Amino acid sequence: MTTRTDPGLLLRPMLHVDDLAASIAFYRLLGGEIIHGGEESDWVLMQLGTVQIGLLVRPPDRDRGEDTVELTFDASMPLSELESHLHRAGFPVDDVGHDRDYGDQLHVRTPEGLLLKISRREPA
Repeated sequence: MTTRTDPGLLLRPMLHVDDLAASIAFYRLLGGEIIHGGEESDWVLMQLGTVQIGLLVRPPDRDRGEDTVELTFDASMPLSELESHLHRAGFPVDDVGHDRDYGDQLHVRTPEGLLLKISRREPA
């Protein structure tokens, strides 16, 4: 019998934007509201219905595999456990580190080469 591992992933897309105020205004028109950060900072987290998106005022770091849109996940599972699970399945983790805004993170690539960033989310 196979045991299913549920890392409790929550998708949170991150968008690199040139003009934070204009982007905030656009997403507010769609019903979004700021839940973290503000126009005076270099990033915000917005709630749009059941989805949260991050807006970052900085160009993507292409050397680290970032693109204009990043798929970032929050995991309730400890990252060391998730890293072991990925490694056993043949998906090596590119990087494990700490981000000043998102805490501990691991980076892994999909079979297509897309970079995923997974941060640790404390259980509710």
